Amino acid sequence: MKKDKFLYDKIYEYYKELIRSGKLEEGTKLPSIRQCAELQAVSKTTVEQAYINLCDDGYLIPKSQSGYYVSYTGRLREERKSVKNNKSLKYSSDYASTGVDTSVFDLSLWTKYVKNALRQDYRLKDYGLPQGERDLREQIAKYVTKTRNCVCDESNIVIGAGVQSLLNILCALIDGESKNVYFNDMSYKQGIAVFKDRDYKICNDIESADILYISPSRATKWGDIMPIDERHSLVKFAHEHSKMIIEDDYDSEFRDLNRPTPSLQGLDSENVVYVGTFSKLLLPSLRISYMILPTELTRRYNEIGALYNQTVSIPDQIALKNYISDGRLSSQIKKARKLYTQKSKILTDALLNELGKKAVIEKTATPLYARCKITTSISLNELTQSLKNCEEPVRIIPVSEGKGEIVIAFSVSAVKTENIEPDMRKIAKILL
Repeated sequence: MKKDKFLYDKIYEYYKELIRSGKLEEGTKLPSIRQCAELQAVSKTTVEQAYINLCDDGYLIPKSQSGYYVSYTGRLREERKSVKNNKSLKYSSDYASTGVDTSVFDLSLWTKYVKNALRQDYRLKDYGLPQGERDLREQIAKYVTKTRNCVCDESNIVIGAGVQSLLNILCALIDGESKNVYFNDMSYKQGIAVFKDRDYKICNDIESADILYISPSRATKWGDIMPIDERHSLVKFAHEHSKMIIEDDYDSEFRDLNRPTPSLQGLDSENVVYVGTFSKLLLPSLRISYMILPTELTRRYNEIGALYNQTVSIPDQIALKNYISDGRLSSQIKKARKLYTQKSKILTDALLNELGKKAVIEKTATPLYARCKITTSISLNELTQSLKNCEEPVRIIPVSEGKGEIVIAFSVSAVKTENIEPDMRKIAKILL
């Protein structure tokens, strides 16, 4: 294995190869997390991450109160890749996607704002400020102060084309001091790549990390949100142990509308770097993100910031500033919330209609996701595999599996509304 391979990757590859080769047959129970940790001489957190990744890729199935069992999905997937000449599977409906429903965004209205920005030719004759246009930063400061309880002003904000570009700048500000980073979401490969490229070590637990990369508004892939008491505990722990927090507040606009939880940055503005993006609110192609720096990092940025060119065009920055100040962003968020709430209701109603008492809808903290517990003899493996093999493949989020029941989740953001009811009928036909 390469030197920089994660420990959990080694365990992942070890069991993956045993499963693919047939040495571990379908239904075989793997050692418990504790047993495997002792056998491999690693932490339980490392083993747990390896097992989770194996589940995500279809090689294992988690069974409640029982353990992890070998699935046949991984081997079947490899066989399908061979048959399809390694072409990736295109889903008709992807309920695991974190994309956006483009129908909710008025592109013609945005075009008007861009055209208006292009008329301000006096602002287009130079490169602009590396930190980002001041008036846009002022609008963002007002926005996050009002909606996320952040503590900042325009001087603390840096704008960039995507979170990755901002993380590269951040690494330059903290380089040489903190070399161990923990990610609560190991699926964020782009963020991990930034730190690995700068020789940071990715840790499997928060105790050994210097930097904690946390996404509290999307604590799990099925939409759970970090509770307020856990946020306070995390901020207190980081402060007491001199650990920096990077808060990626992705999806925060679609959190629980009845009990909004404050950002980590609002709880400790001097120890938290806040990262936000407008990709989920507007369009992914409009690569406009921002980060809020604590006072000390703002001072360091002022010393070296000029070395980093601004990656967002001035017209896009002007357009977004006017879009926010005119109240269009607030209207866009309300429109998106309404659409996603409607889609979640259509989905849950369709499931209940098709499955009756066999289905129990579990409350989620955001309208972006729906979660359902289903009484069935069909396993998660059989369901996901059958959906993949359909003429129009459907992808769902497998959550857990117990005796005679499964729990599945759906992200409704990227699927077409008209596809939802037919998709639920398809799922019900497999389960019944």
